[in-house]
Amino acid sequence: MILMDDERFSFYCALDGVHLDGLIGSCGILRFDWPERKTFIQHYFGISGAHNVSLSPDGSLGLLGNFSQQIVLLDLRRAEKMQIVARQSTMHIEECPYRLRANTHHLWYPDNETFLGAVGDNIYRFHIDQLRQPENLGPHRLENAHELRWDPTRRYVLIGDLGPEDAAARRVAVFDLSHPYPAKRSTVISLPGTVWHCCVHPDKPVGYALTYSFSTEQENYVDWAPAYTREYIFEIDLSTAKISRVWSCGSEFPIHLNSDVGVSHDRLYVASGGSHTVVEIDLDNFDESRVLNCMPPLWLRIFAWRQRWMNLKGAAARRATLTNTHVIAQTLQVTGNRMFDGIYAARVSPGGKYLVTGNRGYNRLAVYERETFKKRYTKVLPSRRDRYRNQPTYKLGWRGHHLGLHHAEVTPR
Repeated sequence: MILMDDERFSFYCALDGVHLDGLIGSCGILRFDWPERKTFIQHYFGISGAHNVSLSPDGSLGLLGNFSQQIVLLDLRRAEKMQIVARQSTMHIEECPYRLRANTHHLWYPDNETFLGAVGDNIYRFHIDQLRQPENLGPHRLENAHELRWDPTRRYVLIGDLGPEDAAARRVAVFDLSHPYPAKRSTVISLPGTVWHCCVHPDKPVGYALTYSFSTEQENYVDWAPAYTREYIFEIDLSTAKISRVWSCGSEFPIHLNSDVGVSHDRLYVASGGSHTVVEIDLDNFDESRVLNCMPPLWLRIFAWRQRWMNLKGAAARRATLTNTHVIAQTLQVTGNRMFDGIYAARVSPGGKYLVTGNRGYNRLAVYERETFKKRYTKVLPSRRDRYRNQPTYKLGWRGHHLGLHHAEVTPR
């Protein structure tokens, strides 16, 4: 039953296509409206590697972060269209020798016209009408800046690091916007693990950086696989750029390959792309946790054979199966012996009542009550079938390939 007086919000999710690796696919966006339970999908040509959606404060515009070195500005006022209103190559601003060095995450100012983004070696301030001439705010001092999050005062920016092609990053940076340029603004913090994703407390200058563990052969960080190892979450005092607390778990704890992370009601919510879970951690004691298992029904897991075959091909293309059994074994340990990705999208609704999740591998959205983890709604998304030179077509979800759900954001309506 749909209660029209219920909390109203829109959930947006980047779509990266049919591949096992979310870094090599196409570019699209999904919108899910609650409580109407309506879904809208749009794909874009000439752009690849969709990764993250950054929403303007009023929800009218979106920046579709991607790995194709482009700024993509969307008009989100009409859910049926979600049209591109501006595109700008970041190669005009700084050249790029590595295809994963791209502006994947952005931060909007309250005016709905200005935003921050990382391009190459620096942090830039952009205006939507002058994308070709941003203001250089200074070097971030990382190899490959990834997720950006800032504190409520918009002074400190916490930055994750993908690292270069041939080394682990194992560090984050705190960028202090109050220091005048060209004075040093970025403080690098060394860590015992590589951090791709991070978040900041909504009320305090405190950030959280989560390790993203993967294994390689001969320091090849392009063809990597999940690592079955201990994970960390570092609490960072942004004002001093120091680690204040550490949370860690054994390799058996299902929190591998994190994606969306955020804080709500003094609890940290972590989407686990490898483990098919959302993990909730109490920030008061930085100890107690709850694990929401987000596995779909058995019938969906059985009949998703096309995506299972696609994933097997993708894995075989990355690793020789006869000589890399240790990598395959680690991957199966991470996924719980499954051949599918897990939860890459997980956001708490603006009012805090619901938790919305997106299972990338099984192509499925679900809405849970945040406090009880009781499932309120689930939807198998249309599967994607591409036609050469034509828009993708969509069929019943379990009969084809997944849309490739990745990072998500949510906005009230």
